Amino acid sequence: MDAQLYYRSLWQHGRAADECLERRVIYKQHETRTHRALLLVENKRVKTECADGRLKLQKITVGNNAHQIRNFLIMHRDMQRLYQRMPIYLVADNINQRTFVMRKERDRLDARLQQLKHKYRVLLMERSRAVNMIKYENEYILQEELQSRVLLKKIENSKVRLNAIRTINTTYKKMRQVLLQDEIFYEPILRSLDDDMEDQVNFIKHILYLGMPAIAKFKVLNRELLQLSEKARKNQLAKIQILNSLKKPIVIGPPQVVVREIQTNNPKRYLRLTESMAILKAELQTIENTIKNLRLTVLCSQAKEIYPRIKTQMENNEKLKREIEKKMQAKLMLEQKLKCSTLLSDVLLNNLSEEEINRLERIRELQLMMKSDNEFEEQSIAHIQNRADAYVLMRWTVWNLWEILRHVDRNPKLYKRQYPNESLKLPLLKFELFEIRAYPPELFEEDVDSIMHYLKRKVFKLMQSFTPAMAAAIPQSRERYHRIYLDTVDPVRVFDDDQQDGPKIDDLLEDRTLASIPNRKQIKAQSARLVEEATRRDES
Repeated sequence: MDAQLYYRSLWQHGRAADECLERRVIYKQHETRTHRALLLVENKRVKTECADGRLKLQKITVGNNAHQIRNFLIMHRDMQRLYQRMPIYLVADNINQRTFVMRKERDRLDARLQQLKHKYRVLLMERSRAVNMIKYENEYILQEELQSRVLLKKIENSKVRLNAIRTINTTYKKMRQVLLQDEIFYEPILRSLDDDMEDQVNFIKHILYLGMPAIAKFKVLNRELLQLSEKARKNQLAKIQILNSLKKPIVIGPPQVVVREIQTNNPKRYLRLTESMAILKAELQTIENTIKNLRLTVLCSQAKEIYPRIKTQMENNEKLKREIEKKMQAKLMLEQKLKCSTLLSDVLLNNLSEEEINRLERIRELQLMMKSDNEFEEQSIAHIQNRADAYVLMRWTVWNLWEILRHVDRNPKLYKRQYPNESLKLPLLKFELFEIRAYPPELFEEDVDSIMHYLKRKVFKLMQSFTPAMAAAIPQSRERYHRIYLDTVDPVRVFDDDQQDGPKIDDLLEDRTLASIPNRKQIKAQSARLVEEATRRDES
């Protein structure tokens, strides 16, 4: 029981606390709402007091100067309302601030105007001076003009020199570039040239080494030859003197004139060449020929390779001879085969078989047929050329028959006009009520077969419709057709002097005819009436 009472008392205390809290929350809400309403009222009162104080302060500080500002700004209506509640010193400051940019721009434009005026004045002075110079150019020449001519000439010369220098520089640059590019080839070329020179030197030394004994022997023999020739000459002179002393010549007749040889006729007169030098020259020529033959035989110009090639040249010559013999044998064999083939072809041509004979006969027949066909073609072309006029006349006649027989067994074509609406179909004049039967002619046919077939069919139908009873009525039909034609054609009027004085019946008829034709206004009225009737008919 005590526990139950304890719990019940606790629950009652908690419930009482909750009720107190709820009442407090409700109280706080009412208190907050009331305080907010008081603050709003106070705010409105303070704002009103501030506005009134501002107005009072403005009236105290500014005063009623709206009339004065309006008088100052009488020419600026838009600014009167803007500055009517502002002090005068603030108005001036505000206007200065607003017009600062405009005043600055005006000052800049004034300065620019002064500059342009000064420039214009200078240009006018220069223009007047130029006009005076043009007007009195023959009176004087300015020193500046002479100097300018000299300077222009110098400038032209310097330009020419500059172009020449540029051209030379570009040429040298290209040469230098080419040399730099070809630099890699110079060293092997020089090395090969050096090696060739060494080979030539060695070759000459080798030749001299081979020829030194011969030259020494030649010198010894030459010396001995000179000694022997000198001895022989002396012996010959001694013997000639002895013979001359023993023999006395018998002179018969006048003394013989000795003709001395003219030295200028000797081609070797001015040659500084002794006998030994001539011998050496001949020997040198033989050695050069030997070397040339060696080069030609060995097919080499280098001294190092001459000896090894000479050693192997014999074998090469043997091989070459064998190759030549083989080629000759092959050539002889080909000639023999050619002779055999020509002999066999002659045999085949002369000893013909039956098939070959038939083939030749067929070829001959075909040639004759081609010849006859060509002759027939030439004759046909000549025949057509000679009778071209007749063909033209025949074609013209056929076309006339085509045109005459076109309407046989056929109704004429009617071409109907297509109008965009029904109102345009209504005629404007009386003669438009009649149907028009005229139409352009059709194109002529070019195929002769179709033309002849067409004419044959038309003529057949025409002859079927023709009966013997119609033959008697042909003259009457011709006369009737002629009369109808004359009625449709206007006769040619020929007036005489007597007829000119009489009454003009044709003119009267023409006036009546013109009176029956409506004029422009009548045509418009009739057209409007017809259109209205057509619209009423469509509506009904």
